Amino acid sequence: MLQGNCMFFTEETSTLRMKGVTVILLTAVLALGRCEHHEHTLENVALKGKAVQSSTYGSAYARRAIDGNRDGDYYHGSCSHTEGETNPWWRVDLLGVHRVSSVIISNRGDGFSERLNDAEIHIGNSLENNGNDNPTCAVISTIPPWEPVSFNCSGMVGRYINVLLRGYTQFLTLCEVEVYASPAEDIGIASTLGPSITQKGNVALRKKTRQSSSKSRGRASKAVDGKRSTRFQMGSCTQTRTEADPWWRVDLEKAYNVTSVTITSREDCCAEMIDGAQLRIGDSLENKGNNNPICTVISSFPAWETLTFQCHGMMGRYVNIFLPGCDKYLTLCEVEVHAEPDPVSLPEVTTDGPPLVTEPDSSEEFEEILSIAFDFMQSIQQLFGTIYPDSTQATEYLKENVLLAFAEEDEVTQDRQCTASRTVQENLATGGQTTQSTRWDDFGDATNAIDRNRQGVYLKGSCSHTKGETNPWWRVDLLKSYNITSVAVSNREDCCSERINGAEIHVGDSLENNGNDNPVCAVIPYIPSGQTRTYQCNGMVGRYVSILLPGKSKYLTLCEVEVNGNAIGNE
Repeated sequence: MLQGNCMFFTEETSTLRMKGVTVILLTAVLALGRCEHHEHTLENVALKGKAVQSSTYGSAYARRAIDGNRDGDYYHGSCSHTEGETNPWWRVDLLGVHRVSSVIISNRGDGFSERLNDAEIHIGNSLENNGNDNPTCAVISTIPPWEPVSFNCSGMVGRYINVLLRGYTQFLTLCEVEVYASPAEDIGIASTLGPSITQKGNVALRKKTRQSSSKSRGRASKAVDGKRSTRFQMGSCTQTRTEADPWWRVDLEKAYNVTSVTITSREDCCAEMIDGAQLRIGDSLENKGNNNPICTVISSFPAWETLTFQCHGMMGRYVNIFLPGCDKYLTLCEVEVHAEPDPVSLPEVTTDGPPLVTEPDSSEEFEEILSIAFDFMQSIQQLFGTIYPDSTQATEYLKENVLLAFAEEDEVTQDRQCTASRTVQENLATGGQTTQSTRWDDFGDATNAIDRNRQGVYLKGSCSHTKGETNPWWRVDLLKSYNITSVAVSNREDCCSERINGAEIHVGDSLENNGNDNPVCAVIPYIPSGQTRTYQCNGMVGRYVSILLPGKSKYLTLCEVEVNGNAIGNE
């Protein structure tokens, strides 16, 4: 229907569109002019929200779509833009639950306006699948160049507004997203989902935490302070020192059936540092809890992001985030653990390792040191006047600085461990035998993908390349079976980086269908131009590692494939 100068898609027109009915007058009606919102009493709450997206093309950040500027010329700097990838998405967090009346989307006008066709608008309170599983308000049939179009959401309730574009090698560009809504306090949930995380079910909130080391003010407890603040300098994020295998842990005090864990990443830097981290849940403190069962491995984590990982009722008292590798540091801005309403009925938590009460705690371990140091401060006060008139202030100062001194000592030890750990695993693909479905030319031999050179310019001779074909594939024979922990893939940088989107990594012992029927370790959504991404395989057993790109007229180019693992029977 037409309201004011605005094409307004109702639920009925959306249904007609989805059934394939063509609205012939669409373009003519939209040509009447720009869309002015018809509900002047409602506020565009997106302006105060926080935007994220699945990837960022150049500097076209997600927040540009909520800057209050409908300008449709991408080069004027007011449009968001993802990389070409599988199922790109954009999301705004309204920082509270709202009743959404309508969503207005402004399309690009300088070209490629058809890229927004068939995008979906989702509204809800869940971050499962990055919020893209929330209920659908509308499916965008088309938005002509330069035009804002309004979609009626009929009071749908939610905190998160997503725009999802399904398909391989898709680019999602939004020049403005406006959300007209009213607060939803009347349904009793808006206050529980605000920036401070106090909602029922977060059993980690203000519980006892530990981590492998602490840098500056990045103490472990800051990840359970109920704040999703994403800037380290704001004082609500943890950070370990650079070390081997950093970790963080929360003690839930009782065993729970953990349904999901929500993690908030930093935005000011270093979001990629969490890539490859393992989320572990269990009752054991063996190896500081880092040997407990794995809920998931975090393959990639965009900056500013809050992601929820489903753990499907795994039972445990301890939730660990463990980042394997050398010269790593772990930083977390919030960890929320959602569980069944009541803890598991166990008379006492049984642990494979020593009970937590016997493990030295930072505050207890330095109690005597703090006492002596505080006595010393009092003596200084008597001599030189009032330095710390408040004993609490003095104690906190001493605690932070004494712990920092010990953390710096621990860092030396960790560095030695890091040096030793460099030789624990090797790239098993080196020395393997490679083959691929076809070869583009003499530059694109299959062996180029295991030459220990990540160089991404094809004509320099370090990348494999198939011909354009249906379901191209590449395979390395490791010559015997291994427990495969991870596979790293380096993408081409001189062009065509989107061609790898949707490729599948298979691991197994079978050569049926050229090894492409072996179990899937991971599906590659996208790899930015010239970059390397690591995919966790969690000990899958296999002799053959294959990369298969499903589809017609596909080219598979790999500039390096690195396979990490252990001999079967080894840790």
